[in-house]
Amino acid sequence: MRMGIFIPVALVILVSVSIGVYYYTSNRNRPQNAATTCGDPDSIESHIYNPDRLVVYKNCVTVSGIVDRVIVENDGDYHIRLRLDPPYRNLTNNVNNEQQYGDLVLEIVCANTVYQQDAIDACQNYVSYVTVPQENQHIVATGPYDLDTDHGWTEIHPVFSLTIAA
Repeated sequence: MRMGIFIPVALVILVSVSIGVYYYTSNRNRPQNAATTCGDPDSIESHIYNPDRLVVYKNCVTVSGIVDRVIVENDGDYHIRLRLDPPYRNLTNNVNNEQQYGDLVLEIVCANTVYQQDAIDACQNYVSYVTVPQENQHIVATGPYDLDTDHGWTEIHPVFSLTIAA
């Protein structure tokens, strides 16, 4: 009689452990999309100049990768080229491949002096406090995933949060 209950109980335990191991190993290296990092702190989106050029694909994504390039733009933004980690490589398009060396573009808005006339009003009385990475650093960034219709590439614009990964 005891042997008849042992086999079903052992199978339930084995299946439960297998499922737990699968979920742990498949998700442990991915950045977590925490609710606290997905909001728009300081109303950053209100400081995008000409926001109509951006088509929002997702309101909030979190990605990780290696910084290939950090460029200071005349509109006061940092333009960051991010070589995405494998789970996120599907976020770029052909224009990213052709004009951004296959990288996803990240935009930290209003972080520098604005020289571009049509961007001055957007940055009036606002300075970004988002961390600016250095080239070759591994980072995790969060913000809206957009298509920039002026350029044709995909990007995170604006970056809501950015952390340097260990």
